[in-house]
Amino acid sequence: MAAVTNDMRRRYSGLILVIAILSVSSTDAAKFAGEAFELGVGARGMALGGAVVAGPHDASAAYWNPAGLIRLDGQYLIAMHAETFGSLLNHDYVGYANSRVRSSGKRIGFGVFGYYLGGGGIKITELDQFNRAIVDREENHFDLMLGASLAGQLDNGIDLGATVKVIYRDIGTESGVGLSLDVGALYDVREWLTVGLTLSDITTGYIRYGGGTETVLNDGTDTTTVANAETIYPTVRPGFAVSHTIGDWRGTVVGSGDIKFENLETAAQFWSGALSLDTHWGLEIGWREMVFGRTGFDIGRFTAGGGVLFRNISVDLAYLHSDDLDETFRVSAGYRW
Repeated sequence: MAAVTNDMRRRYSGLILVIAILSVSSTDAAKFAGEAFELGVGARGMALGGAVVAGPHDASAAYWNPAGLIRLDGQYLIAMHAETFGSLLNHDYVGYANSRVRSSGKRIGFGVFGYYLGGGGIKITELDQFNRAIVDREENHFDLMLGASLAGQLDNGIDLGATVKVIYRDIGTESGVGLSLDVGALYDVREWLTVGLTLSDITTGYIRYGGGTETVLNDGTDTTTVANAETIYPTVRPGFAVSHTIGDWRGTVVGSGDIKFENLETAAQFWSGALSLDTHWGLEIGWREMVFGRTGFDIGRFTAGGGVLFRNISVDLAYLHSDDLDETFRVSAGYRW
């Protein structure tokens, strides 16, 4: 095993410091504020249990780990649609990625994407003359996220990337706008082993709503209005990808975890105090980089799917099982040039 250098110690110390800052800065955030954006994107990613922090990468890399843009070659488009948990939610994603070599010999990547999750069924009630709640109308709701990513290579072989995200949330009775930031890194430990790290909402995402909450002061004569807002907890996502090729066949095992500081307790797979961990696992078998079979576990839920790559066009399908809700089916298509 290679000796641990001073540079490596500094990098590890920096990572520990970042995680510590995340755990402190998130103490005033709101639980589950960012859950709408954690369903993942792309049928390939879902079929692999959402365990694609360290790869394999496609045009959805800007969402999963912006450093993954470096692992692409050329220009890519991706579009996705999913009937999430049956017909409960509509989930759509479209993205563009571009990766090229600069005059310095190092690769640079950038991408943009749009993420939509919405549905209906919000019942707005009012009180009738007998002071009973009745349904006045029914409203739709949706979350929209627009992202822009940039990635580059360091001299030490580490790929880094960042994604700026603009959020718009409509909950039927009011709407809000927010801003957040993700950063990611990739490093090839061996030819067959890649490790990755994504720090999602590292700045603690912020969503501010247009409405206000009126607060009456103690003397009863003065009031102040406080804007409604919620913040999104940061999430630490480490991951790995192990690949091996035999003849025309290539197998890839991937794994990742969602480390949060939200006091989720029994809402997570593993927890201790404020800290919690949800896991993602996946396996992909590919033949001649043309036909793929995939399976995995997304926070304990079984996933499966497959895909084909013909010339520059890819089509992927995925299935997610749920014990409590209807199944999720997802389809995505991509084009490279």
